[in-house]
Amino acid sequence: MTIAGSPSPSLFRVRPVRVLYMRVSTGESGDRAVVDFDLTSADVVRMLERETLDRRPVVDRLRRQASVRVLAQALRVAERPLTRHLLCDLIGFRAARSALPELLEALEDDDRGVRGSAADAITKALAYGGVQPVPDRLIRRILPTLLRHWEREPQMRGDLAYALGGLGDPSVIPLLQAALDDPHEHVRRAAEWSLGRLGEGSSKGV
Repeated sequence: MTIAGSPSPSLFRVRPVRVLYMRVSTGESGDRAVVDFDLTSADVVRMLERETLDRRPVVDRLRRQASVRVLAQALRVAERPLTRHLLCDLIGFRAARSALPELLEALEDDDRGVRGSAADAITKALAYGGVQPVPDRLIRRILPTLLRHWEREPQMRGDLAYALGGLGDPSVIPLLQAALDDPHEHVRRAAEWSLGRLGEGSSKGV
């Protein structure tokens, strides 16, 4: 029997709800991110390229809501150097090894700022992107690219020195030891850090 004026039983039925967000751990900062799985790479590029006097709110939103997969896809298709630079920074914040293929491609970018941001993101992914050592197959893929840019990009050598330490391959120790005599202080400091990470301390000051 239905009492007059009582709510319809259909109001109490459980209705399916589409889950849009999931909590996941993020990069070295230890923050939590709420990933919006509705964001696409096209959305990300459009948000970053929208004309504005201050991109910080957009960058902060993407840092917390864009998945690494979508950021990596956006890096592949973004046409503006500033957009690619920001995307490398965003991926670096997440310290994600899954985006290493895209970051390695970004090391070949025509824009020096993009290359520097990619090198920094690679360092974070290698050093902080997992509790397990970098697999040998990944080392074999990454190391030749890093060494090639070591010779081509003196201004990036500091970032690359950090990346070599994060890679964890002892074969780079002689190169890093030689970098302790580099004329640039940031390169010497990076080499010192990497040698310490590889278990090879140095008696030289930086």
